Amino acid sequence: MFPPGLPKPLYILLTPIELISNLLVRPFTHSVRLFANMFAGHLLLVTFSALAWFLASASLWLLTSALSFTVVTALTGLELLIQALQAYIFTLLTAVYISDALSGEH
Repeated sequence: MFPPGLPKPLYILLTPIELISNLLVRPFTHSVRLFANMFAGHLLLVTFSALAWFLASASLWLLTSALSFTVVTALTGLELLIQALQAYIFTLLTAVYISDALSGEH
């Protein structure tokens, strides 16, 4: 948790900083990252779905509605890929944090 060779009086200063960093900041940033990516994808899906539904109700815009539905389908596939990538990044960062916590002196 502390760098090797650190003078003992600095432990008093660094202990709260390290505790806050490891116990609060890292889980919070993980959560915000995952939430922001999921929310952005869902927001795009809702926007294009509402556009498809709105344009389908006005019978003049059926072709545009079909195009919007196609975009929604493609975005759903892209969102699945993004969520898989986020799961990989989440797992990788967790493994890095655990290995940092378990490693000895650098």
